[in-house]
Amino acid sequence: MAEPGINTKLDSFSTDGVNRRSPIARALIGDVLQFIDFIVVIFTSVLVAFIYHRFTLGTEFDFQQYAAAGIMGATAVTALMRRDGYYEYDVIATSEFAVRAVVSRWALTLLGLLAFGFALKISDNFSRVWLAAWSVTALTSVISIRLVAGVCVRRLSRDGGVFARRIAIVGATSLGKKFADQAVTSPTGISIVGIYDSGLSDSGDTNRSSIKGDLDDLAVAARNGEIDDIVIAVPRAAPEDMGRLIRRLSILPVSIAICPNIHWLDHLGGAVSEVGGVRVLSLYRRPLDGWGGILKTVEDYVFGLIALILLAPIMLVIAIAIKIQGKGPILFAQKRHGFNNAVFKVYKFRTMTVAEDGETVTQAKVGDSRITPLGGFLRRYSLDELPQIFNVIRGEMSLVGPRPHALAHNHQYAQAIENYSGRHKVKPGITGWAQVNGFRGETSENEQMADRVRYDLAYIDNWSLWFDAKILILTIKAVVFPTNAV
Repeated sequence: MAEPGINTKLDSFSTDGVNRRSPIARALIGDVLQFIDFIVVIFTSVLVAFIYHRFTLGTEFDFQQYAAAGIMGATAVTALMRRDGYYEYDVIATSEFAVRAVVSRWALTLLGLLAFGFALKISDNFSRVWLAAWSVTALTSVISIRLVAGVCVRRLSRDGGVFARRIAIVGATSLGKKFADQAVTSPTGISIVGIYDSGLSDSGDTNRSSIKGDLDDLAVAARNGEIDDIVIAVPRAAPEDMGRLIRRLSILPVSIAICPNIHWLDHLGGAVSEVGGVRVLSLYRRPLDGWGGILKTVEDYVFGLIALILLAPIMLVIAIAIKIQGKGPILFAQKRHGFNNAVFKVYKFRTMTVAEDGETVTQAKVGDSRITPLGGFLRRYSLDELPQIFNVIRGEMSLVGPRPHALAHNHQYAQAIENYSGRHKVKPGITGWAQVNGFRGETSENEQMADRVRYDLAYIDNWSLWFDAKILILTIKAVVFPTNAV
């Protein structure tokens, strides 16, 4: 018996003569890549051993011994990568953190192999030169393969390529439109086939001019192999109507998903998780959770002390130069918001003739007459920020994190920019992801600050020691070749 509110023609189309594209192309790429990684790790183990023994020592080598070591290493590293989702298609296509992922899991693999060899007292059978050479060769090979795979799958996903994921949206709603706008920007090759009428009386449709067809047309497209996924975007539908819609669509040979609401789409770092065995949509995760907070603290104190020792002579020269230049303090202190909105004093070398720290703080501009000649040089190469190492050692700041702003500016932007205060979920930093991407210096428009906030929040959501190392390296480059400095 037909259910009311849903067209019953969904199951009436013939599939004779239909030429459907295989739906398993995306699923296979991860398995193929894992197999290639497995073979490459074994091959490099044997190859390095052959070269080392034949051309360096001039002796024969035990093929089975080195092949066994390679098999153990390949099994461990590919299992770790599989467990953590690094053979999923979307992760391969983005490859944003490919290097970090491979390096960390290869390091764990080597530690495991060393422990295993020590426990069985067979470590002396393997040359340290071979181990070092194999480690570098295998690691470089696996990273290179993953980067090449990322380029290939992205290329084959564009413009309806063999790996393109074709999605139909049910519901001409603002939610459906926002989903489409965000999905097509993904590097994983998303193609929106069209937006289809849900057939529900209270679906919340707001843009009916964009409708490609009804549920009958959707069924034809799905059965003809033109669609891989259906995303339902009708947040205002009654539970009974939604249930009937899902049941009717479930007979089609495609994947079906529900887009919860427009607020969910605003939180790109969210994920499906479980709380007490119940699936929930997690919008934010606790920043620096688990070992993250401990590792971040160790990083700040260790590298902060090293930086202080190495940079102390430069800081002394700058302090003397400021004192020789004229009257006034060497350091400039200004109140700013830190972790959890706590107020602290940030320290800089004085570069201006004023020291504003009240309800009104005027940002420095290009050619600002308040900037001293020496101050211009210090600001250009970010040398005025060096005293903030003391803030790091005092636990008020981190080496890497969102840059803190003057209290007056903080209040202004918090009212004008959504999620601005989310930057205070971690300690502010001397440098940050936004700064190495060019968002530094004066921010005269809210749009400029909104872009900076977007990078800061992305840093918080994706923090890792490797990410910090990358930012610190890019910071050195930005200091040597400065841009946007005022």
